[in-house]
Amino acid sequence: MGNIKRTFDKAFKKQAVDLYLNGDMSYQSVADKLEIDKNQVRRWVKYFEDEGILGLEEKRG
Repeated sequence: MGNIKRTFDKAFKKQAVDLYLNGDMSYQSVADKLEIDKNQVRRWVKYFEDEGILGLEEKRG
């Protein structure tokens, strides 16, 4: 049986980015709080820094 991919809306991604950028939380702390992988948080922060809020929109089509 394969892994089920979770999808996250833009508001959830923005929440994760804000926790990291506005606080003293590490990628791991944000990931633990939101029960996601720390690399996902890192990716969203990079997308947000590069493209703004548009970077958090769904990439798959």
